[in-house]
Parts: sequence; structure tokens; C-alpha cells
Amino acid sequence: MPKFSLHDKVCVLLSWAVMVMHGAAEQDYFPQLNNVTWHEARNHCQACFKELVTLTPDNIHTVVQNLTSESWIGLRKNFSTSSMSWTRWANGDPLTFQNWYPGWPVLKSSFPACLATTPYMSSTTTPYMNSTTTPYMSSTTTPYMNSTTTPYMSSTTTPYMNSTTTPYMNSTAANTTAAPVTITPPSLQAECVRSSMLLPTTDDKYIEDSCVAVLRFGAWVERNCLDLLPFVCYEDRFTGQVNKSNVTSSSASLAWQPGPGNISHYRLEVNGDKNVTCDNLTYHLDLDSLTPGTRYEVKVFAVKCERDLNPQVVSFYTKPGQVKNLKDTMVTDTSITLSWNKPDGNVDFYLIEFNNRLINSSTTNTTVVDLTPGNLYTFTVTSRVADNSLWSEESRTNVYTRPGKVSNLMVSDNTNMSLVLSWAPPVGNTSGFWVKAMNDNNHDLFQRKMSKTELNVTVTNLPEGTRITLSVTALANGFLEGDNETIVSYTAPGPISNLSLSTTSSSLNATWVPHAGSHSNFTIELQLDGKTTRTTLTTTPNVTFGDLKTAANYTVIVCSVSGQFKSPPVQSSIFTLPTPPSNAVANSSNKNSIVFNWKAPANIATAKYNVTLSSTFWGQRWSDTVVNQLSYTFDGLTSGTKYYFEVRTVAGQQESDPATVTHYTVAEKTEISLSALCSSAEPLLCATDATKDVVLQQLKARFTELLGDNVVWDLKKQESENKAKAI
Repeated sequence: MPKFSLHDKVCVLLSWAVMVMHGAAEQDYFPQLNNVTWHEARNHCQACFKELVTLTPDNIHTVVQNLTSESWIGLRKNFSTSSMSWTRWANGDPLTFQNWYPGWPVLKSSFPACLATTPYMSSTTTPYMNSTTTPYMSSTTTPYMNSTTTPYMSSTTTPYMNSTTTPYMNSTAANTTAAPVTITPPSLQAECVRSSMLLPTTDDKYIEDSCVAVLRFGAWVERNCLDLLPFVCYEDRFTGQVNKSNVTSSSASLAWQPGPGNISHYRLEVNGDKNVTCDNLTYHLDLDSLTPGTRYEVKVFAVKCERDLNPQVVSFYTKPGQVKNLKDTMVTDTSITLSWNKPDGNVDFYLIEFNNRLINSSTTNTTVVDLTPGNLYTFTVTSRVADNSLWSEESRTNVYTRPGKVSNLMVSDNTNMSLVLSWAPPVGNTSGFWVKAMNDNNHDLFQRKMSKTELNVTVTNLPEGTRITLSVTALANGFLEGDNETIVSYTAPGPISNLSLSTTSSSLNATWVPHAGSHSNFTIELQLDGKTTRTTLTTTPNVTFGDLKTAANYTVIVCSVSGQFKSPPVQSSIFTLPTPPSNAVANSSNKNSIVFNWKAPANIATAKYNVTLSSTFWGQRWSDTVVNQLSYTFDGLTSGTKYYFEVRTVAGQQESDPATVTHYTVAEKTEISLSALCSSAEPLLCATDATKDVVLQQLKARFTELLGDNVVWDLKKQESENKAKAI
């Protein structure tokens, strides 16, 4: 161990950690297991990484947690050109943090020692140096803390060694195995003075130009720079950027930033499974590697000393292919269904554009709705990628919607040979109208093409007394037909005969015989209680009215119509069939009366009901008829009796099926005792429980036969106090 020698003045540095928080670039740390000198370690770090590691309060835990042995770090005593030692790290950062193992660093002892005028010793503290040791500071030496200088360790700073820390040197030697000595910082200011004494030369650990190694638990020690140790390199995490250009359906050009240091080449991963090696900063992905409309993620790794740096990443889509065979497959007045063939490659969705509207579709067909009838539409379809950043060339088609149906089609001015047909134009656009008239045999009687401004026409040369079907069809683009609107009219009206009516509970059917020798329209008027509820027009000699009220008296009036002429009316009346009420229930009862309720049939007009109450046991029966009433009270009943209630809907002479319910009046109970005498030739046979139960069951069967459930009764066995005797 080297010994100290004192010349002139020397001040001993008491080292502690100065915790300084500072920001830095994100770093990665790489422990290297091969044993080399400090210089070799630094050369390797500079060649394959950035530099030997610089330790800070922020990264020391991360660095040492993966260490298994003592390792070089980027610190040495005389690294910089400064006259002071331990000032800079290998990467040039200032030394703002220290984490020395106790006893390190070892200072050179060839300088005069500094002795404080007030010793580092209290009544409870072992002095820093004993009586056999030359003190670190003489009476003429100025200490590290004077009256005008902020002390190296203030009252708010935790020193690197406290009262429980092993001091740098004990009374006999400065080594790391010395017994702990409690040091109390001086409370008074000290002054360095020149000493006439020399310290013994005991600092055999002193190294003139030492390098620093970190122990696997984080503390620092000095080592000879030529010692062979593992080491830790660091490198700022590389965060370059890849730029794409000239992206097509099958190719793209890439350019990226150079990696730091000695980069041997670059390696490209395309979607994680394709590797390409490149020596340049650009690469062109061509037809062999890319598919149209596909998302690609390219990672560019700078390779340094056969190690991949943090990748530069870019994501992009190739341009999707153009759709083919775009056409319309179904056209209505307000919608057009388009279809097309999927292009080669991938497509995330399709965009349909027309009239400043956009529609997305995930399939190769779509129906466009809410269109204007008879209008010309130009549709463009492009295939797109998911983020809508690229799209294909446009595919285009022109389609007319079908025109709408005309409205308010009317016939007027009927004669025996002609009539006037008029209508209103449809919603949307039209280029004209097509008018037709046919008889019942579908023979054309009249045809004419009308301009879009002509909204009526006189239909001539019609046969007398004939049913005529007239139709008007709107046109678009001169030939595209919409749905036609039809109407039926007659010439020469004739009176009807044999009006016959039949009904169900909710419908009425009327039939008649037209006037002989002619066919005509018929107007049918339906009346209820003298008021017209419906009027309809038909071309056949029959009509059915649905959704009628049940049990209602309807009157049907029929007239033949031709133009402005009507035949004398023929009428007949009939009731719709009644439907039964529902949910008949006994709402309340007592000993002499029962109140019954029910629900009216659905859709009934004037509700008329027949109510009946009967008792089969007493032979009683009551009956009454009520109108628009949903409850009835029967009085004068017998207590404890089962009554049968029926309610029927009445329509004219017809009644519906009944709604029924049974209910008992409240029983007024009376107890009747029955005695039975048992005789038997066998002794004690009458006294057995089995015999008694047989007798009781026979009695119950007899009472059930006589009374049933028509009245309230119960039979119970009551034991006599005296036992039956056998006779």
C-alpha cells in the first residue's frame, strides 16, 4: 500500500453523493462480459456503441441491476485537460454525481495535511485521527469550509458517510476493512495551517492515473486502467425516421436517416417477415414484393457491430386497384343498385360519389337510395384503403332512375263512345307519357305518346257499354318507363239486380247482377245507423267491406255508373254476426247476490247482451237483456250455492256463443250431526279405525252423489267419548 508524504499544503476531500436531477436523451445500456483494459473497453464502446456508461442518480439502478461483477465505467481520474481530477465523464458530461465505496478515492499523501483548529472529536465521538497519527490538517492549513465559503457539505446535505458509515481511514490505516468510526462534522469553522510534521507513507492503494469501476451493487472504486475487467457501454436510443415516396399499387420508394457511429449496413423488415439488406439510405420496393391496397409496416434497422439499433419505422398503404365491370343491376324510381368486380389485391372499402354525396361500401355492390325519379346520375366508384389515404383510379357509369307514377288519374265527360282522361305529373323528372286504353280482353282500343306538358287526353272510338281499362305511364330519356297508373271506366251504365248481402262478425260481402248487355262501374255506399261510413268504386259486381263493427246493422246502396250518369240505387240491410264477450268474472258476492262483469267484444257498435244465471241443484234460472252495460247483479239467491252465469252478444235475431263463469254465494254454514250404530258378530270389529274409515268413505260417496259441488258442504268424523261395543 503506498505511503503518504507531505509537501507544502494538502486538503483531504471528503466525498459524498451530490444528487443532481437532469434531463438526457433516452439511453440503452449494454454490459459487455469480456475482460479488457479501460482503454480497450472505451475503444470498443466508441466503435460499437457511443461511449462507456455515464452514471447518474436516474440510471444507476438500471445499469447495476444486470451486473454480475465489477465493471469499467466512463470515468477516470485525469481524463480531461483540467488540473483538477474527477471532473468529467468520458462523454464530456460534468461529474455531478459520485457514489464512492468507503475509502475511495485514495488521495495522494505527498501534500501537507490540514488540521482543524477545533478537532473532529467530541466527548462521544471517536476522533478522526488518534494521538499516534499525524492529523490530516495542520494548524496553518485552511480547511475546505471557511467563514466566507459555502461548506462542501451543508446542514441540509446528507454526507456520503454519516455516523454509521465506515470512515475513509482509521487510526492505523486507510482501508475498506477498518472498523467503523463515528464522525461528527465540526460545529466550528476550521483553518488550514502549515504543519512541520510529515504523515507516514501508508497509502499503498493510491493510483496516479486511475480508472473507475462500478461494483455490482453500485458503489465505485479505483482500479488500474490496465486491469482486465468487463465493462458497460451505453448508446442514445436511435429514433430516426423513414420517408416514403412514389407509392403505387405495387411499389414504393423509401429513404431513411443514417444511424449513429460505424453502421455496417441496414436491414429492412417488411410486415415482420421479409428481410432486405441495404448499404444505402434508400430502397425501392417493387412489384415482386407489394400487393395493391395492402398496409405495409417497414422497419429499417441500422446494423452496428452486428447489432440492430432501434428501428426506424414507417407504415403506408399501396394504391388499391381499379374496380372493373361497373354497372347497374336494378333501377327503381328512387334507388339504383350498382355492382362491380373486386380489383386485384386488397380493398378496405369502396367510395361511391355522385351529386356531392359520398357512400362507403364494404362489398362489391350497393343500393343508392333517396334519389329523384327520372333523373340522370353519374356514379364514380373508387377502391380505398382503411385510412382513406390512397384510392384507385375512378370507374364511372351514367344511369337514369325510373320515372315516378302519375297521380290524380281521373276520368270525366263520359259518353257512350268517349271519355276524357287527366292526371298530374309524377314527382321528379319526366320526358313524356304513354297513354293506353284496353278492354277486358286486353285488346288495344287507344294508344298515344304525350309530351311532358300534356296532362290530359280525350280517349275516342270506345265501344258502347264496355268496361275500359286506361293507363298512363311516365317516360324518362324518351324510352325508360316507370310504373303505370291505371283506372277503369265504363260507357253506357245499366241498373243492377239481385243485390245479395252476407256477413261475418267483421266483414260484409255484397253481390249483384249488372244490367244485361253492358259492363259498367259501380259505386257502393255503406251506411251504419243512417250515416255513410264508406264509399267505394268497383268494376266487378261484388264488393267486400272489412274491419266492420260486430253486431251492427249495415245498409248497402249500389248504383251503376257511366260517366256522369248513375242508375237508380238498390239497397239492402243486414247485421254483422255477433262475437261473444270475454273475461266473464264474478266481481263480488254475498249470501244472496252475485255481481258479474265481462268485457265487450272488440270493435262493437251498439252492445246488446243477454245474461242468464242458473242453479241446477235448486232448479233456478234468471235471464235479462242489457244494452251498453258490462255488469249485472243477480239478487234473491240461495247461500252456499254454485251458480252458472252466461252472457251472449245479441245482433238482431242472432246470438253469439256465451262467455261463462261459475261462482258460489257466500255459505251460511249449519252443522248437522249424524250418529251411526255398528253391530258385528265378531267381537270388537266395530271398534277398529279401519271400520270407521270405511263407514266415513261410504257416507262421503253418498253425499257426493246427492250434492256434488252444487252446494257448499263438508263431512268430518267426530269421535265419541264412549267406545263402540260389539253386539
